Amino acid sequence: MTVPPPRRTPPRKFILFVDDDEEMRTAIYNLFSRDYRVSLAIDGVDGYLKANIQPRPDLIIVDVAMPKLDGITMVRRIRENQVLREVPIIFLTGRMSPASLIEGMAVTPFAYLPKSGDPAVLEEKVKYALQGT
Repeated sequence: MTVPPPRRTPPRKFILFVDDDEEMRTAIYNLFSRDYRVSLAIDGVDGYLKANIQPRPDLIIVDVAMPKLDGITMVRRIRENQVLREVPIIFLTGRMSPASLIEGMAVTPFAYLPKSGDPAVLEEKVKYALQGT
């Protein structure tokens, strides 16, 4: 009798979340860590460095307003990086003015969402963003 090989479950998708707010990092970690591998970064510099470490993220969720390196500048650097340029980006931010939205959309994120929004909307955007990875 031949025993079939064990089924391998595919590795969980990897999300990098970048935000200087500790409570927000904790909330996002708690929201996604059951279904995804989640790494946290405290600002844009830390986020960019962690995005370049193996394993590379399948999705990056990033705040716009952060010290050292803001989210939009971080994403510009990611888009210039041959290895990372196709990684989907979701901005999760408190900056929702028309000017902020226009500036954020210029770096081609998958989505631009308010921090004060419904977590279910973020969860759906994450699912959709990860379908192509």
